[in-house]
This record gives sequence, C-alpha cells and structure tokens, in this order.
Amino acid sequence: MNDDARKQQGAALVIALVMLAVILLLGTATASLLALDEHAGRNHRAHLHAMLAAQAALDDACEDIRGGVRVTPAAFPGEPGCRSDAAGLGLCRAAQKERVWEPRQLTADGAGAATYGEFTGRRLRLYDVAPPRYLIELLPAPASTEAGNKDDASGDNPDDKQVALYRISAAGFGPGQARAGLQAVVRRQTIAGGQVECRRLAWRPLPLP
Repeated sequence: MNDDARKQQGAALVIALVMLAVILLLGTATASLLALDEHAGRNHRAHLHAMLAAQAALDDACEDIRGGVRVTPAAFPGEPGCRSDAAGLGLCRAAQKERVWEPRQLTADGAGAATYGEFTGRRLRLYDVAPPRYLIELLPAPASTEAGNKDDASGDNPDDKQVALYRISAAGFGPGQARAGLQAVVRRQTIAGGQVECRRLAWRPLPLP
C-alpha cells in the first residue's frame, strides 16, 4: 500500500470519527430536550391539577355562602381577624387596608382554613394530594350602606346577607409541590323565583409562597 492510499484511509478515519462525534452530540442534545419537554409537561399537568383544585375550592366556598346557614355577616368576628373554632373555620372579617390572614392558613394542614366539602358535604376525588382549602372574608360595608342602614352594616338585620360582599381566597394542590391560588369577590343575592345565588363579581390569580 503506497503513501497516498494510507493518507486517504487516515483522512477517511478522521472524517468518520468526527461524524460519529457529531451524531453522538446530536443524540445527547435530543435526549436532553426530550427530558426537558417531559419535565415541563409534568409541571404543566401538576399546575393545571392545582388550578382546577383551587377552582373547585372557590366553587365550594360559594356553595357555603349560598347556603346561608353557616356563612352570614353575624357569623364573622366582630373585629378584623379570623375565627379559629371548628364551626367558624375559614371565616374572617377583612380590614380596610391590611390582610388579616397569613398564606400558611391556605397552604398548611390545620392552619385555620376550611377544606373542600367540610361544610357542604361535597366530595372530590384526590390522588395523593392535599385537599383544596379556602378562606371567606366579609368585606367592609360601603360607606353608603353604613350611612343608609347601620343594621345591614353590623349584620344584625336578617336581610343584610342579601347585600354583603365576600372575598374568597382558595388554594389548590397538585402532584409534587404544585400549588395554585385564586381569589374572587362574590355577593350572595336572591334572584327571580326566590332562588339564591353566589354571584362572582371579580376574580384574580392569588400568588402563594
């Protein structure tokens, strides 16, 4: 074998090795991207699970309000703050500017929030995740209400629960450490036919630690 043939074989070997290295790098990059996609997909599903659970807790709180048995303006503390007794779990009287509850009330077990179905009897199928929780705050009465009907503002008038505004803060949980929060302002009101509804006036995502 002459020198030219050896040189050609050597060049072909180098080219083959370079191509093999490129193929290996592409395979490694593709595997890494697939792993990242799978991880992102799992995170998305977990967050979606948590968001749906938070929505379920919001709906359950609305049912608690709509029932008008446990949740009435007179059932809330006289001063801004939250009740801690079993019958009043999750009921808070809001302050004008400051938040009267801590995020851990929604995210920690036994921290003072109501759990899904605790007061409505509803059931939610869960798979190794904590049940969603909620807090209901009685919002301060508008100035016009206070001036026009002090009984309504204090909660002593049976009809005041028709005009009271409530803020619901709900937390849902998903696989792993996924969690999501929602907050809504609602009003309990009687509609045509004597039916009672929990009307949602506004809502927003609620950041949770």
